[in-house]
Amino acid sequence: MASFQYKGRRDGKHCDGTVEAEDRKQAITMLNGQGVQLQQLSEVDSNKSGSSEGGISLSLGGSKKVKPRDITILTRQMATLLEAGFPLSRALEFVSRQDSSGSMSEMVGDLSRAIQQGRDFSQALADYPQYFGGIYLSMIRAGETGGILAIMLDRLAEMREADEALNDRFKSAMTYPALMLGAMVIALGVMFAYVVPQFATMFEDMGRALPGPTQILLNVGNFAQTWWLAIIVVLVVIGASFRAWTKTVAGAYQYDRMRLEMPLIGGFMIQFAVARLARTAGTLLESGVNMVDAFASAGDVSGNLYISEIMKRALADVRQGKPLAVALSSAPIMPVLLREMIALGEESGQVGPMMKRVAEVYDRQTREIVSGITSIIEPFMVLFMGAVVGMVVIALLLPIFEMSVGGT
Repeated sequence: MASFQYKGRRDGKHCDGTVEAEDRKQAITMLNGQGVQLQQLSEVDSNKSGSSEGGISLSLGGSKKVKPRDITILTRQMATLLEAGFPLSRALEFVSRQDSSGSMSEMVGDLSRAIQQGRDFSQALADYPQYFGGIYLSMIRAGETGGILAIMLDRLAEMREADEALNDRFKSAMTYPALMLGAMVIALGVMFAYVVPQFATMFEDMGRALPGPTQILLNVGNFAQTWWLAIIVVLVVIGASFRAWTKTVAGAYQYDRMRLEMPLIGGFMIQFAVARLARTAGTLLESGVNMVDAFASAGDVSGNLYISEIMKRALADVRQGKPLAVALSSAPIMPVLLREMIALGEESGQVGPMMKRVAEVYDRQTREIVSGITSIIEPFMVLFMGAVVGMVVIALLLPIFEMSVGGT
């Protein structure tokens, strides 16, 4: 028996521990049977704690971490090579040589050896559950069964590339405001730590009554200097508590719902989640997955637990005989376009292509929204930062102005 350390999620909560099993495959089967969604699994070496033999680990090849984008690149390379006529094992060998010193080399080499030993590709991929999830494995199995593995890999690559582009757009929309807020906090911190105390000393020597804004500023500065450690501790505790709350099922559900209902960015968040849902559902439907399973899986990868729960409730109605479009009508947060396109697809038997079109529409809209947000928020953030710093400067200079006017 060997010992395996694992990390994952169960019932929406983080879990980790050690499991005893004959081999990695049995460990994965045991943990999946316990409802654990694996994120990391590594064999415990009795001679060297924490090492991994044969390596199911988040860090392969001993150095770099395998990123989701690496899996997308692997998928695209495999699709291209198989379409070009390469046998599966040879394609894997080629990819492994291309990344001979990188993070993917060991994993791809293991996959190649597994194929040469007669295992199915989907079985070999299942040894790495932290990289290849249920949707990925289901589509690979469908490709193996139907003899269309290259087509399935191409669809997976297309879906992952589109999702990554969507994620990149979201990050780009959030990066600039975060940087500007960070710069403003640093600027104010420097002013309160070094500039305000010098002015406070000067004002005390003047012995004059200070204007209201200046007095408020000095009080804030004194409070921050006296209680800075307590302020940091409180902020850290609040942040950690909020993070812990969002990791619970109830907290994640409420947080995801609040994000969708927020003014200004709520609509963008809905489009972001629906684009992922529609693209995944469309890809699965075109790959032969039945509608209930396709939308159930799509809801799980939408990136929003609230939307996932809406889909689960709607699919429960579908199992009772309701059309999906009708079942979703009780959830007004789901866009009308999505419901109408599902209705048209159900009437024509073309739900898959309709979902692909919905994803294209929302992809285009998110690009336009990000462009609009960027063009509006850049000058707004500059003005806001200038106004805040300017008010601090004016509050500091007010007593000097009053003294100058009084002196004349």
